[in-house]
Amino acid sequence: MVGMTFPLPGQSGHGGTAFVRRQPVRIVDGRAEGGYTGVFELICPGCGDNPYVDYAEVLPRLQLLRGPRTLQAALEAYDEHLESLPGPNGDSSGSLGPGYAKASGVGVTR
Repeated sequence: MVGMTFPLPGQSGHGGTAFVRRQPVRIVDGRAEGGYTGVFELICPGCGDNPYVDYAEVLPRLQLLRGPRTLQAALEAYDEHLESLPGPNGDSSGSLGPGYAKASGVGVTR
């Protein structure tokens, strides 16, 4: 990715490529090995993250963005991360809406 510049977290230009996933135990040659952990991470290729690279090998600023987090915290981080990005109608592009994870009870066990 030489010569490419990526927006910083919270700046426009991310697109709809960010996603939340269960964190793999490790990634070797672009493939998850050893199963998955019990935590989640936020991946944003628009920030320069590469989902095929292991957590230990990405830049420290991307490790901070990734997490690891609980599912609820990961969904909240996703929402916050995309919140500042204007969509085609002027709303939040890709955002699940303010407080989605809290209001929906996602990740809450009862």
